[in-house]
Parts: sequence; C-alpha cells; structure tokens
Amino acid sequence: MQICFRALDATMEEICVEIQEQKGDLSTLPYLKQGWVNFCKALLVESTWHYEGHIPTLEDYLDNGWISSSGSLFSFHVIHGMTNNITIENLDLCKNCHEIIYHTSIIIRLCNDQGTSTAELERGDVASSILCYMQQENISEDVAREYIENIILDSWKKINYHFNILSTSHQKIVKHVINGARMAHVMYPSGDGFGVQDGETRDQILLNLVEPIT
Repeated sequence: MQICFRALDATMEEICVEIQEQKGDLSTLPYLKQGWVNFCKALLVESTWHYEGHIPTLEDYLDNGWISSSGSLFSFHVIHGMTNNITIENLDLCKNCHEIIYHTSIIIRLCNDQGTSTAELERGDVASSILCYMQQENISEDVAREYIENIILDSWKKINYHFNILSTSHQKIVKHVINGARMAHVMYPSGDGFGVQDGETRDQILLNLVEPIT
C-alpha cells in the first residue's frame, strides 16, 4: 500500500508541476491532493460497510457514493487541467460548479450500479444503491431500478439548468466534466463496461479510435 501511495503522490506532483508551468504561478497540488484524500476516505467507508455486513440507507449511500464514484476527483482534474490561467478565481470554479460536479458524480455512480449491481451481489461486493433502496423500502429489484433511473433523469435536469446559467467561458470547461456523465451511459448500459472490456466497450473503442472511416 505504501508503494502504491508513494507512486500516486509522485504522479500527482508531476501533473501539478506541469499544470503550474503551463497555466500560471499558483499550484493546484493542494486541491488535487485533497480530492484524492476524499476519494480514498469514501472507499474506506464502503470497505467498512462491506466487512461489517452493513447495508446503508440510500441517502447515506449517495452521500458517500458521489465521491467514491470518482466523478468529483475526475472533475477537479478536468477543471484544473483545462483552465487557461490558474488564478484563485478560476480555482474556485470547482466550488461554483459544485451542483454540476455533484450530479455528474451521482449519474456516474448510479449508472455504474445499474450495470454492475447483479454481478457485485454475486461476488459479495458492497451493497449498491439498488440493494440499499430495496432493503430500505422492502420492494422488488425492478421497482428499485426504476426509482434509481428517476434519480438519474432528475440529475440530468439539474445539470442542464446549472450549466445554462454559467458564463460561456466556464461552459467551455465544464462541458468536459459533464462528458463524464455521458460516458457513464455509454459504459454501463449492458453490464460492467469498465471492469469487463471485451464486449461492447472494446467494440466501441475499435470503431471510434482504431478502425478506418469508410
């Protein structure tokens, strides 16, 4: 574990030095490090739930799950890496876009759950949002999946609203954050397209990046 964390720490410092050299005098290292700290803490919470056999309420699950989805961590890297000039104002874009980052992360988490919940249950992973809501409300899996789908749709409405009130310059950056939510719909419609890459994920990558256009 120490070797892994040292490698992560060194990589983050290298990324932040490159951003600082290209974008401005302020270092993004404290911001991105905190993002990784929050991400690891969220994973630790899920690990604790798993080993204790605890199934949280859906609310508790999502309070932690939007961070463990890596959506917020991904968003911080996108915003800091694509901002033209690293200033305090631009670094605060992460705070100003909190709602978009949150709902993008929720979509990533819930699309993941929709695609991987069955396989995770079979191998004994931490409870997904679907199982949490099934136990909480004592309902069937189909009803729980429909409820989760409604949360995803509602998150998209909120993303669209908050995106449209941003300035044009901020929209150009934040649209790449929102692409994370779009990719979640691409990766998980038929199962775990991230963890198992030999199905539709492989075909789409070959079609878009490898095979020639005819």
